[in-house]
Amino acid sequence: MDSETSVYYSQNASRLAEQYATVVHTLEDCLTSVFARSQKILDVGCGTGRDLSFLLGIGKDAYGVDPSREMLVAAHQVIGARGFSSEGRLFVDSLPDLSQFVESEFDGVLCSAVLMHLPEEELFDAVYALRRILRPGGTLLVSVPVARSDVDPTTRRDVGGRLFTELPAPKLHLLFERVGFVVRESEQVEDSLGRDGISWSITEFRLDESADRPLHLVESILSRDKKDATYKLALFRALAEIAQTQHHLAAFTHDGKVKIPVQAIADKWLMYYWPIFESEQFICQRTGEKQGAANGVAIRRPLLALIDCFRSSGGMSGFHAGLNSGKLSQEAKTLWTQARSQFQSTIHTMPVKHAGGGNYSVFQYDPADKSVCMDSNLWRELCLTGSWIQDATILRWAELTEQLSKGAVRASTVIDCLLAIPDPTRNVNDAKGYYSKLAERVCVWSGSPLSDGRFVIDHAMPFSLWRNNELWNLFPADSAINNSKSDKLPTYTILNQRREAIIGYWQGLNEALGEQFSRGAQTLLGRDSFESQNWENRLFSRFVEVFEITAAQRGAPRWEIAGATVSSPVFMNTGLSMPYHGAAVKLETDENCLTQSEPRIVRFLEVGNGAFKTHLPIVGALAAGQPFHGLETSNLDDASDLDWIEVPARLARERRFVVRVAGDSMEPFLRIGDLVVFEFHRSPREDRQIVIANIPEFGIGGHGIEAIKRVRQDAENWIFQSENSSYPDFVIPKNVADHPILGTMVEKL
Repeated sequence: MDSETSVYYSQNASRLAEQYATVVHTLEDCLTSVFARSQKILDVGCGTGRDLSFLLGIGKDAYGVDPSREMLVAAHQVIGARGFSSEGRLFVDSLPDLSQFVESEFDGVLCSAVLMHLPEEELFDAVYALRRILRPGGTLLVSVPVARSDVDPTTRRDVGGRLFTELPAPKLHLLFERVGFVVRESEQVEDSLGRDGISWSITEFRLDESADRPLHLVESILSRDKKDATYKLALFRALAEIAQTQHHLAAFTHDGKVKIPVQAIADKWLMYYWPIFESEQFICQRTGEKQGAANGVAIRRPLLALIDCFRSSGGMSGFHAGLNSGKLSQEAKTLWTQARSQFQSTIHTMPVKHAGGGNYSVFQYDPADKSVCMDSNLWRELCLTGSWIQDATILRWAELTEQLSKGAVRASTVIDCLLAIPDPTRNVNDAKGYYSKLAERVCVWSGSPLSDGRFVIDHAMPFSLWRNNELWNLFPADSAINNSKSDKLPTYTILNQRREAIIGYWQGLNEALGEQFSRGAQTLLGRDSFESQNWENRLFSRFVEVFEITAAQRGAPRWEIAGATVSSPVFMNTGLSMPYHGAAVKLETDENCLTQSEPRIVRFLEVGNGAFKTHLPIVGALAAGQPFHGLETSNLDDASDLDWIEVPARLARERRFVVRVAGDSMEPFLRIGDLVVFEFHRSPREDRQIVIANIPEFGIGGHGIEAIKRVRQDAENWIFQSENSSYPDFVIPKNVADHPILGTMVEKL
């Protein structure tokens, strides 16, 4: 959950519990009917426990998770007031992780008023997590707001600071359908609190990948719609390709429509028609079209001018490389702009207008933002069956062309043209040139060092599936590992394990190849703009998403490094052969009722090559007055003697270690039992930074006590402060302790 939103719920837990208790629970009948066949149910984002207590009341084996401990304390009280025990049923956890639950653990999942609080880039991971914990055939119930009049349209936050990501029903349904869910029921209801300007969408999903979906509209246009030109086939091919590889270009409207920029379609058309128009043999594209005659298709003349410009400088491949690198000549830019403009005009006045019988009955055109509009159900079909539609349009395009030419052009000739792509060696060579210049490089998948003569360029998304040579898809790899991977898709787990390496290579490519990298990245980001700062997380989210979508829709085999267990369930330690089920540990609350999963702790021998890559050493309990276990103050040489703990890959690096908080001096920010990542540093990086400090009691050279504190300093003193006001400050003269800092805080696990 968004951190600012989580703070809101923590600070308002008691008030919200009282507020929810005073209203009629409109979801009870829905919960009873939807989960009639479900027994073990997880309430994700259970809040104050209203829904969870109802599920317990109707005899369900129900559990709840929430990121806010304060909300869970309120949930414990609500559940207890109804005469049920919450022991072992409440967990601190949240989307997009749910990492403590194993695969297919529940046959019912409730996710009410939660998904809208996630940033856009976390939505796919959240959907994937919900799918992972649900059994095949299981039921998922989701509610999100349809409209909120109290949300700022620019910041997407309300007055309390809560994030509200827009999730129109068609967009929400597509998110889940992409990974195998089927919509069973969907309805819109009024707000149970009676608030003006707020309504809710409630959807029941079933995890059933075998369900049929209607394709009659697409099939009708492709097979039976009148066609005297190839435009309709080109339109569907372009839309299907965008739906498969750039679906984030879609803008969902509140009236059930989806908009795609006509410019994106025109760019696809330009590459489709280039080989056809460049062919030495004239290939007509409409009824009666003759070479040199005035009745030719409108897009031929401007594209031929661009083709002529590149006949002696690389053809389509030369144009594509120049465009991607931002190095087109002024003449080429002018010709490209003219061709693109004619393509856009032709698209909305011909196939967009006439598909399905004419007069914009299937598609519409919005001149205000120059977009092609369609019903969201049609867009969903394009997203779910796009790979089939692309293949079908190519075949039918070739057959139609043979008919239009009255057999003068064979269908096989047209297929060769339609499958032509820019020469892939240019981008591959650019990537290899960059990687060859690196002083050090490692295999993107294994992390093993690569010498100059031992690495190859690997397409992360196999070329056979996407035919994609953008720089974001090209990485250095060990040749043996690359051969093992071949045309398989890396698993979700491997992609996340290697996140830091992938992003690191992207950052280098962006710095070295600038516009060439950013243009390619923009195709993956869709409507999200590629900004010079903070693009990495959004791009990585899109990167992972396309692998899972391709796997789900095309049945592509998954790949893992030989000898490692790296398949789902996600976020589990792949160095162990058996999944970890997470022992429950108690949190410090008055009720002593909440549970959370104990992170995976292993001995060093079990870590393997994951040391400082997927695991960090854990040094034991630490608080004022407690001994500092395991690490000396100046090195990590003895770390192999310690227990190690699995951490997110983005946190794992050398000189870092984990501490379990044993005292309450830093409450409420750090609580007893919290696990915190620190990095070895002998001086703070900023004022009031949280550090581990050795606070001397006996003067110079004496032994001290280790504590987690905030640190300030002036010219003569170190000043160590607690969050808990009951603890006094420690003021240590610098002439007593030159370097009392042992480490600086990175992040709480």
